[in-house]
Amino acid sequence: MPCAPRMSRISALARTSCSRCHRRKKKCDRVLPTCGNCASVHHSCSLAEEAHDTATYPVAFVQNLERRVRELEVHQDVLASFTETHQVTQIEEGASQLAVNTTLNFNETPDEILLEDVPSSFSDQHTSGHRSNGDANIERPPTAAASQSVQDNQSPHHRRQDSLAQNLRDVSLAAVSEPYLGTISGLTFAKLTQAVLRRLSPDGRDFVFNQYVDGNAVPIEGATILHLDLMDNVYFDSDQAIDFSFLAEGLPTLDAPTQDTMIQFPDRTEMLRLTNFYFDHSHTLYPILHQQEVMSDIHSIMLDPDGRLTQSPPCMFRIWMVLAIGSTAHASITLTEEFASRLYYEKAMTYFDASMDYGDIVALEAIMLQVSYSFFNQFGPNTWFLVGTAARLALGMGLHCDSTSQALSRVQAIRRKRLFFSVYMMDRLVSITLGRPFAIHEDDIDISSFSIEACDELDRDPGVPQSTLCHPPMAVTEQILRLRKIANDIATKVYCKRIVSRYSTTERQQILAALHKDLVSWRQSVPFPLPNLHSKVPHGCTSWYDLNFYTHLTALYRPSPLFPTLDVNRVNVLTEAAAMAIRHANSMRLQQRLAFNWLTLLTIYNAVIALVYSVTVQPENLAASLERLRAVEDLELATELFTVLGERFPASRTIGTMVAQIVDRYRHMSSAPTC
Repeated sequence: MPCAPRMSRISALARTSCSRCHRRKKKCDRVLPTCGNCASVHHSCSLAEEAHDTATYPVAFVQNLERRVRELEVHQDVLASFTETHQVTQIEEGASQLAVNTTLNFNETPDEILLEDVPSSFSDQHTSGHRSNGDANIERPPTAAASQSVQDNQSPHHRRQDSLAQNLRDVSLAAVSEPYLGTISGLTFAKLTQAVLRRLSPDGRDFVFNQYVDGNAVPIEGATILHLDLMDNVYFDSDQAIDFSFLAEGLPTLDAPTQDTMIQFPDRTEMLRLTNFYFDHSHTLYPILHQQEVMSDIHSIMLDPDGRLTQSPPCMFRIWMVLAIGSTAHASITLTEEFASRLYYEKAMTYFDASMDYGDIVALEAIMLQVSYSFFNQFGPNTWFLVGTAARLALGMGLHCDSTSQALSRVQAIRRKRLFFSVYMMDRLVSITLGRPFAIHEDDIDISSFSIEACDELDRDPGVPQSTLCHPPMAVTEQILRLRKIANDIATKVYCKRIVSRYSTTERQQILAALHKDLVSWRQSVPFPLPNLHSKVPHGCTSWYDLNFYTHLTALYRPSPLFPTLDVNRVNVLTEAAAMAIRHANSMRLQQRLAFNWLTLLTIYNAVIALVYSVTVQPENLAASLERLRAVEDLELATELFTVLGERFPASRTIGTMVAQIVDRYRHMSSAPTC
């Protein structure tokens, strides 16, 4: 059975599972130096034998260590000064001390005598397990400042509290390296919700999230387990942006024997399974590749593994990235081990540098494939940085203008247009999620038809029968592009303070109504029957479109620069939209179509914040509104989702615990007698 998580202290996590767990197909906790499975049976673990240049630690833990080092340095200085003073006075008082302390042990050193009666002043749960035996009983005399700091930290009024805003910041920054989060990201709304929760406190003060629930310690490491499994060394220096090779350098690499013996093409069945899933799932979201060309290359390599195609870096990079993305996307839905996807990604990156020398189109493809991979797995470079790089490259190639494609064939023009709109959709998704400026501005786009065109020469696989009933897969891509355009309008017309400040009250109401109408029209125009895609592809079911409709409606109706304060009608719309978003996310989970990635985690968390806010701010008696809105049932669904997400993202467990405490408070208020 899978190893149980060891929560006694924070440990470093390896980037890949140990060889024993991988061979036995067991879920490995990757704890260094020995994983839980191997430790439980007293078996040697390959993690202990490998050289690890990098490992995963929570940010809060690292910050706590830094703070502890600073305090210990102060303690050491005080101890040295105190010891020197003690040695000077010891000569003068030696005779009297010998007369009084008749039971003194003369084997003790002056330092041991000094420290014998010093009270304990500092304890750290994260580092106590690492003390040596010689230091285990040594307690440092605290300085006044350190002592006061410890007392403040232990005081209930100064104890660290997990806030909704801090959780949102931690989850959002899971795939980025910079700390800025804009208004549309929901950070300001999270702070507002935290203030509204005062209504749940009997004394009207801030609602405090406890670290202990039902007598059990909540696994909260640091603030909210800041360093999610999503974040894996995705920081870059400014000078690295000069050369594309930085994307392949500095990444964690597997040892040479592992690459030689394990990173080989999978068997034919597995290779076709992952490839088909990629084109059903990721390709319909972002049509980056020439499907016919890639499938032809794959069939050629399966027939002749040592053929000429294996000497082509662009070809090999594309194939290995298709396998990596297909594997990690499938694993994010089925919650299976991602060891293989990381091996495929690692292999693909060995061809990255050489691929960048084959022209701008190939270079853009290579970067965009990494963006697609990063949506599901943060093993590689930073999502935000990659999207910006791809956008600049696309603009530099003139893909945003029709004029640059006039001399090209129809197939080439359609392919370039697909590449541009894929970058556009990636930019809108990531920038809006983080509340950051767009890399591609609407005013710069000079394309007559804002759409994804179907093209049999690019899409049709001769070996796969075509459906005569369902819409083609690119109909889904066209629908998603329309959604990203509406999201762009919400970001600019609702959340841009500079633009919103020009609107009159009437214009604000008209804009809100128009955007609401656009969302309804978008949902009603979803192609039906949907394309016949893989049974686990999220956008292959109507619940995915319902979920996106309600999440965008939530962003439209929550407090914003357009409407900083809400009337009762808008609050009710926000309540229903947030609740429906949670329900449809849970429906997708039950259908086994929900992708458990960082975007889904953030989406559900924002829906929960909106529901908590809109329920708590209701003008009527809170108990009555809870009964009318069924908020407790919806929040319990959310806690189930956070529990499942917690298998991949530790921060989700903390968020689930916070939501559970709000639910408990709601239940208590509902059962309390009303006056």
